Amino acid sequence: MAEAPVDASTLPVTVKKKKSLSIEEKIDIINAVESGKKKAEIAAEYGIKKNSLSSIMKNKDKVLEAFESLRFDPKRKRLRTAFYTDLEEALMRWYRIAQCLNVPVNGPMLRLKANDFAQKLGHNDFKCSNGWLDRFKSRYGLVFRAQPVESTGVSVDPSAVWHQNILPYYLNDYHPKNVFNVKETGLLYRMLPTNTFAFKGETCSIGKLCKDRITLVVGTNMDGSEKLPLLLIGKNRNPHCFRGIKSLPVCYEANKMAWMTADVFEQWMQKLDERFQAQQRRVVIFIESSPAHPEVKNLKSIELAFFPSCLSSKFIAMKQGVIRSLKIKYRHCLIKKFLSSVEGSKEFTFSLLDAVDTLHLCWRAVTQETIVKSYEEAGFKSQRGESEEANAETDTGLDLVADAQAAGVEFPEGLSVEEYAALDDDLETCEPTPSDDAVCPKMSLVCLQSKVP
Repeated sequence: MAEAPVDASTLPVTVKKKKSLSIEEKIDIINAVESGKKKAEIAAEYGIKKNSLSSIMKNKDKVLEAFESLRFDPKRKRLRTAFYTDLEEALMRWYRIAQCLNVPVNGPMLRLKANDFAQKLGHNDFKCSNGWLDRFKSRYGLVFRAQPVESTGVSVDPSAVWHQNILPYYLNDYHPKNVFNVKETGLLYRMLPTNTFAFKGETCSIGKLCKDRITLVVGTNMDGSEKLPLLLIGKNRNPHCFRGIKSLPVCYEANKMAWMTADVFEQWMQKLDERFQAQQRRVVIFIESSPAHPEVKNLKSIELAFFPSCLSSKFIAMKQGVIRSLKIKYRHCLIKKFLSSVEGSKEFTFSLLDAVDTLHLCWRAVTQETIVKSYEEAGFKSQRGESEEANAETDTGLDLVADAQAAGVEFPEGLSVEEYAALDDDLETCEPTPSDDAVCPKMSLVCLQSKVP
């Protein structure tokens, strides 16, 4: 008897499950393809189809970026990101900083920090539920383990930890042209060599009493291609010498102490943020931890990275040559102005407006090589392989000293122009706060104040 025809619709359908590869395996596949291995052999080895291999190569940049920036667990198989990607990136960076400092982090701490970042980033509808926290931990492969009670007894240098483990995260995320450091310095803008010993080593007392004291804020980017406009803080809001002047070549603020304050800092950051927004740029600005440098909300283009309060000054780029170069040039101009008055038998006058104009010109004259060298001295090494050897400018000022002495100017014996330029470096530039090394780890944990567009 002939068999009845079989209805194909009633047969069980066997569907071969598509193989999922981890990010780590995809990296191996990309390396194999780029090394010249045949794609057919690679596909067979990993049990995938050729079109799947082609898809991996098409998304090569995304896979590499996820792997290199440690945004995902290498064993993770999907690159799907969360809705609050900016929040997650900030939270993950904070978590890794905590790891670097051996600070134990648990679920409640992570939830608290997530809500904190959400508020700062403007995600008012975000709530860190248990479900969101579990998904976040899964996306990044986080596992919280009990911390040992015993102390290892090994002392940790916070500066070294910051430089070796925290700084690279920023340098990996930002191009050198978008990495900035800003620093205040005190300046006695009319100080001549004849009265230097009256100021040597002074910090706050002379600064409070001297009417010629100002605070200067300088900042540049890492590759030396951009200098921020100088911020000058004086004591008089409307100096007599400014009358009739419609605009200044620097940003000018004033308060009774000529100090950086929280209000001045916040207003300045907002102006810089508008500047970078107009340029459609995203930058990071490294700044010292201080009550005068508060968190600034609603920044769109600036991420503030606060140095830990106990960080050695050798890691502050502006202090490794940029400020010194500016002050040496400024003192040169001041002495030349004085010599010109002596030679012309005229009374020497030098107003705050003269100081503003002179500082502006001297700031423009600070070389890119000096800036790059200063960042290198501070340990800012580009993670993108774009750093080149730079030579800082050198200027002993011997000719200027000789000219001054020849004109009868009293220049203390043994005092170089460089030493003369640095005599007001110790002046206070903001309200002094008690130093406390114990707060350093805490300050490091909050050094990320992420503001993304």
